[in-house]
Amino acid sequence: MRVLGVICAVLAAMALSVPASAEAAKPKITVSLGFDDGDASHAMVGSLLRRYGMRGTFYINSGELGKRGSLTVHQVKVLAKQGHEIGGHTLHHVRLTEVAPLTARKEICQDRKALLKMGFKVRTFAYPYGSESTPVHRMAAYCGYNAARTVGGLTQPGCLECGGYAEPLPPRDKFRIRTPGSVRADNTLEEIQEEVLAAEGKGYGLLPLVFHRICAADEGCGEYSVTPELLEEFLAWLKTRESHGTVVRPLADVIGGKVRPVPGR
Repeated sequence: MRVLGVICAVLAAMALSVPASAEAAKPKITVSLGFDDGDASHAMVGSLLRRYGMRGTFYINSGELGKRGSLTVHQVKVLAKQGHEIGGHTLHHVRLTEVAPLTARKEICQDRKALLKMGFKVRTFAYPYGSESTPVHRMAAYCGYNAARTVGGLTQPGCLECGGYAEPLPPRDKFRIRTPGSVRADNTLEEIQEEVLAAEGKGYGLLPLVFHRICAADEGCGEYSVTPELLEEFLAWLKTRESHGTVVRPLADVIGGKVRPVPGR
């Protein structure tokens, strides 16, 4: 009986320790780093992310590949070989709510079909300009995507009262995954960090961050840009948040699901 009592005590202790260990291992905030539009400057981002042990998601307009200022097919393949996710972003970066429904569906489906033909496992989509609606959500699902990301809906740098702090996991609507506003040229490092810290302070969830062009401040890069120096400073800081339960994952890894075919022609 005494031996039996000892065994029961050990089993009880193990039962108590497993949930605690599992809870400690569970990420608190999952950050998804999205780089939109297939800008040529993104060629250097893949290696920069790898330097910090991170993988991002690059949303590509397949109809623009190889044009001036855009990535080439080879460069996108290099990003994929580095372990980064390749996502869809329409053929020609159109505002999907401002074109005819047949045009919108072609832009989404044909873009995904082209990327699949190039050998990429395309599972998530980003609406250009954050332009989306319920019919557009249905088109993204019809074209075989497992999820789609918009721009906005969550807190923005310097405005923590502007919305929620993070998407719940799983997201309430997989075809309208919200983000803070795009990172802009006038955002400081502290403002971008603030987004992560605010999400950490509110609990568990998904925080997608949206970047566009990466270029030096003196090059006249436009409103939706960030310098390489600021991006690297942010990544180095973000790496330190692992001890606080914050991890970086491509959006497709967070959402899950198989690579589905594009229906029809």
